[in-house]
Amino acid sequence: MSLPNRLETQWPELKLKLQTKWDRLSDTDLEKIDGHFDLLVKVLRNLYGGRIEIIQEAAIRDSLNEMLTELETNENIV
Repeated sequence: MSLPNRLETQWPELKLKLQTKWDRLSDTDLEKIDGHFDLLVKVLRNLYGGRIEIIQEAAIRDSLNEMLTELETNENIV
């Protein structure tokens, strides 16, 4: 399953993990993002600024993949 589909599927469980990793994300930001990768990247760029866009997007994608894999693994255990 692709990252966007995984993100949308796991969105309710993922929100807390996102706020733990990126503590500037507000509940309002998360409601606006609603499981959409492109919006998440845009909001994180606005909140944190900084690095070159390609590197930043890759880092966000890597973090999300780790979080999603952890959530999916925990679901399979139950």
